[in-house]
Amino acid sequence: MKRALLVGIDHYPTVGSLTGCVADATALSHLLARHADGSPNWRTELITGEAGSATITRHRLRGALTALFANARDADLLFFFAGHGAQTLWGADLVTQDAAPNSLGVSMNDLVTLANDSPARSVTILLDCCFSGDTGNTPGLQAAGVAENFRLNKAVVRENVTIMAASRGTEPAQEVGGHGAFTRILLDGLEGGATDHRGNVTALSLYGYVSPAFDAWEQRPVLKTYLTEPVLLRIGPPWLDSELLRRLPDHFPSEHHRLQLTPAHEGEGRPLPPGTPGSVEQQEFDYVGRLRNANLVTTDERRDHYWVAMDSGHVYLTPLGRYFWRLADKGLL
Repeated sequence: MKRALLVGIDHYPTVGSLTGCVADATALSHLLARHADGSPNWRTELITGEAGSATITRHRLRGALTALFANARDADLLFFFAGHGAQTLWGADLVTQDAAPNSLGVSMNDLVTLANDSPARSVTILLDCCFSGDTGNTPGLQAAGVAENFRLNKAVVRENVTIMAASRGTEPAQEVGGHGAFTRILLDGLEGGATDHRGNVTALSLYGYVSPAFDAWEQRPVLKTYLTEPVLLRIGPPWLDSELLRRLPDHFPSEHHRLQLTPAHEGEGRPLPPGTPGSVEQQEFDYVGRLRNANLVTTDERRDHYWVAMDSGHVYLTPLGRYFWRLADKGLL
């Protein structure tokens, strides 16, 4: 029950056209449709407005949003829009291809109304357009006009609604290298840059990956959310197989245990021939080596494991290793 609507508009008959929005929506649709291992993820619907076409009208976009939010109980919903955004006296709009004065497209406020009133389990809104950070800034709750008092904006979202926008409500959003500057980094994060140790990508990890990529002179990505359970957007390549994490208590009886290595852990015959597991000690040595590569174990003075084994020294869990040890000990992995 995960469905996603992705919209990208490059061609605008009445306002300046763009170059990377269709590419953004298309690439994101492909990434969200399947996890890194090829298993199915979101059921995606892609709508694009390319050169020579003017089919994404206000009527069509509202119809597509109506279908996305229909019969949504217990579903996870995701909406992505790349195209023009514009500020009006009534708030910001997602600009459609039939934009006209005083009727630019679909109101960002209407989009948030759909999300807040939906019975869906969760709603994730990703917007790469100018002024997209105005989404959720409910009229009537602002101290004054958006442009003059953007630091005082107040957003209202219900539980498990997340809005991630390319820029503040007062800022334009840029295109770089055939993609939106925001979406280009978003795509990298979903491919693996924003994964945790188990490969999970959520809106929180994605924003943590995207935000530092913009400096003080650039657009500022915005995250607005009220979460009780982060939505799994995609599973990318994991740092470690979950089975290795489940085995932590087998090798470390407590989270603060210091595991002693000995010369037997290095053993003889290295490198081992293919298909040869080695001794029990050698297998344990290889296991803690994989934990070290994922920053889950360390040694005094961060010495190499070979020399620790030769001196019969110890390895022990890092704070992150202790975190996963506790999850494994509770059976939560």
